[in-house]
Amino acid sequence: MRLKDLTLEQLEEYEQELHENGAKSDYGYYADLVKVYEEMYKKLIPLARENKKMYEYSLQYTKNLLVSYLIKYGTYLKMNNLRNDRDAFSSLTKALSYQKNIPIAYYRLGFLSYKQGDYSQAVRYFQEALNYHKLGDDPSFSLNQQQEFHAHMYLANSALYVASSTYEAMEDLSYSSAKQLPNLALSPLYETLRDNEQFLKNHAFYKISKGQIETCSKDTCEEIAENGENNTLVVYFNDRENVLFFNGEETIITPGQANMIRHFLLSSNEKNPCTRMTMKDFFGRTGTDGEVKKNTFIKSIERLRTRLKTLNMPDIIDVKQYQGETAYYFNETVPYIVLFRVDDVFANDYVS
Repeated sequence: MRLKDLTLEQLEEYEQELHENGAKSDYGYYADLVKVYEEMYKKLIPLARENKKMYEYSLQYTKNLLVSYLIKYGTYLKMNNLRNDRDAFSSLTKALSYQKNIPIAYYRLGFLSYKQGDYSQAVRYFQEALNYHKLGDDPSFSLNQQQEFHAHMYLANSALYVASSTYEAMEDLSYSSAKQLPNLALSPLYETLRDNEQFLKNHAFYKISKGQIETCSKDTCEEIAENGENNTLVVYFNDRENVLFFNGEETIITPGQANMIRHFLLSSNEKNPCTRMTMKDFFGRTGTDGEVKKNTFIKSIERLRTRLKTLNMPDIIDVKQYQGETAYYFNETVPYIVLFRVDDVFANDYVS
């Protein structure tokens, strides 16, 4: 049966089924979730028009969920474990069609445009990112300090690339026109571009270990991933996939699992464990009690723990009861290093 033929209740059941089963195949999981949320949103619009009091909250909640998945997981719509820039671009654009004031979406679009050499588009996107960030309407998708600084750097560099291209084109004008130009000294401009590019490359990734946050280059990340210290877990969000490394062993994990292990390492301990409430942003709609269903939460954590066991490492996630809930936390059995891009959508959750 097609999604548009399902009722809201049936769509919610299908969504829960997707979460409980997890990404069992190599493709379709995140694309299916986005399609479910799109269909839910379409069905809720006329209902909210007829009965605003009853359906307005559900409409807004579903829209927020749809926008969030487009921003956070839109790059995985073709393959569950592999990033795709084209899908990311279209998903970010679609997210902005639902909600305009999303600084991180404009930032990511600017980054992707810059990466493709479309500097005039990059100028527009980075300017929008900074404008909306300044307004501060939606803190959930704002920029952290490093991202704000990088947005200025990318904006300046994009403008310099446009300027240099324009100057080069002007030099090719006919003699009668070109002779009117002032003496163009482009070498300082190229030096500025080179220095800015080097800075952005040297500070492209966060490198986070216990009690320490710093930025580093992609080359440094590759070196750490390939030649990491003994008995140290390395979680590497590279430009293609998400990989765990431990003592020469490695395993590719889903984006959801990667984000969960990052959260465990950076935001949990025995006194502050993770529950289905504190980790609800990693799941979809909530259950009837207003939170993630217990079974969905527990299954997802167990799948992650099973994946970690393939690295032949000690069990690093312990379970306990906390305020009447099943809770999990990082037990600090092994040291860790987490590597992810400064422009990561989740960066604002861990780096101010």
